[in-house]
Amino acid sequence: MKKTTSILLALLFVAAVFGNCKEDKKDDTPVLALLLYANDQLSGNCATVTRNAANNYSASLTSVPKGGCKVNQTKAEAEASFNTQKTSILAFYTKAGSTCDTSATFVTNQINTQITNSNNQTDAAFAATVEKTRAFSVGNLVTESALYQKNTLGRTDAQIAAMTPGNLNDLFFNTAITYAGFVSASCATAVKALDQTTADALTSTPPTKLVSSSCTYGSAAAANTKCATLSTEF
Repeated sequence: MKKTTSILLALLFVAAVFGNCKEDKKDDTPVLALLLYANDQLSGNCATVTRNAANNYSASLTSVPKGGCKVNQTKAEAEASFNTQKTSILAFYTKAGSTCDTSATFVTNQINTQITNSNNQTDAAFAATVEKTRAFSVGNLVTESALYQKNTLGRTDAQIAAMTPGNLNDLFFNTAITYAGFVSASCATAVKALDQTTADALTSTPPTKLVSSSCTYGSAAAANTKCATLSTEF
């Protein structure tokens, strides 16, 4: 997550410098290459793949862009990721006001528990989880999980075609709404009001903006939830 933020800042900086420089005949190829690289890292979605058994893989798809699509290799990395999630979610509650105080406490406790559980794993258990998990960039989480959307969730082809992937901020926004719904309806309403249009797109049935989904692949996986492009077995 932090890597994605750094890439975005770099992109904005380079764009500002490039846009304000005086015209000359110098080769701008390196600058353009950096812009293209940064844009590439901010594009796409992420599939976190778990090997369930031989030739059976499940993919958790999120709107995390390519630059942030990774598996935490250490407990320290996992804790940093959890803390980034917590900070991003709590920011929405702060903006929504005191009506979200109980939701903020709930989220803090929930994520702190996840951190504790992660850190309390034996090194062998943590390593075993890492060994059977991979992260792959995918172009579009909607099209990647179309069969799951259709066959498991009952979406029509037209409904799926109307869906678009959200971005990283949308993912945190949606998570903040979901957590608030567990604790305080008034907080959920207040958070949605921060960006009602996006909230409606994320929470409608079916949503028109998607930030998470799933699919499966491998010769032993169910055919009716197969991923559109993922096929890398490990």
